[in-house]
Amino acid sequence: MRKGLLTVMGLSLLLILVTSGVKKVDSANGRTGSTSGCTGCHNGPTGTVTLTGLAANVKANTSYPFGLTYSAGGSSYKYWGLDLKVSVGTLTAGTGERMSGTTELTHSNPMAYTGTAYVYPTMTWKTPTTLGAAKFSYACVAGSSTGTQGGPSQAGTFSCTVVSGAPVEFASFNAGWVGDNKVTIVWKTATESNTDFFEVERSLNGETYSPINNVRAAGTSDQTKTYTYNDVVTSAKVAYYRIKAVDKDGTPTYSSVKMVNIKPVKNYVNGIYPNPVVAGQSMNVQYVAIENGKVNVELYNCLGKKMSSLTVDAVTGENAIKFNAGRFVSPGIYYVVVSNGTEKIAQLPVSVQ
Repeated sequence: MRKGLLTVMGLSLLLILVTSGVKKVDSANGRTGSTSGCTGCHNGPTGTVTLTGLAANVKANTSYPFGLTYSAGGSSYKYWGLDLKVSVGTLTAGTGERMSGTTELTHSNPMAYTGTAYVYPTMTWKTPTTLGAAKFSYACVAGSSTGTQGGPSQAGTFSCTVVSGAPVEFASFNAGWVGDNKVTIVWKTATESNTDFFEVERSLNGETYSPINNVRAAGTSDQTKTYTYNDVVTSAKVAYYRIKAVDKDGTPTYSSVKMVNIKPVKNYVNGIYPNPVVAGQSMNVQYVAIENGKVNVELYNCLGKKMSSLTVDAVTGENAIKFNAGRFVSPGIYYVVVSNGTEKIAQLPVSVQ
């Protein structure tokens, strides 16, 4: 999860300095305090608060270490206070902090002082399992070097959204046969949280899946995103599809599985490899037949002269036809024509080197 950075200045001044004999007040929740010793902390100029380690979208049921830096306005301000509360989840106090319940923490010992700022680097927030909005309310104060109250003070809020613990929340996923040996795959995401890419996976037996394509993800989004991929199925009556979403830290999330009935309506050539080919080297013509029968493979030069030919028996489904252009064919561009005696199925260019 990428680190977020929030700087808030000039918000309403709240109490947080705890003095001996003074009743504890929930300063971070917006109360200014009504007991003795409170109002003195609210009459100085404001400082600057920086929260680090919290992003706009965070995963559910995940622990996030984060820090808070309070720029108190100058090295002369030596007396400090801190109060921070979160609306959901639980907080864990770090060095110089103490808990007040499970959702609020305050200072216990002085923060690390850099000469211009106070630093709390070790707080931890455990997000809830439920999704939705989260809000941090905080207040910081520093007093003067003489020990009097009234130094720079700052209060404010930081809001973020708790999203699915997975890198992506799928809104829908569909796969359907569209003809011409093609399957169209469409999926939508409701949220994405630091998602790196989607991997389209296919299985011909419903058990073993193989990746057939990668699609770049939006990354982080709380809006519906739509993705589409067209697959060419060459040798099956049924195909199974699923989407694997991969987070940037490698965490995978899988969609549901969709089964598609394959209904080929014509013979098809899926490709030729290798291409380019060296003279005398065999190439593989990937031919898909809807029924058993003979298939002709012919090689023509750019002038339309037939250079070589081959006739083989093809079976229903995928056929890998080995075809050799001949070692005496000159380097150049040629065309492989595939037909079954009644129709020309494909004409594909091939480079001979």
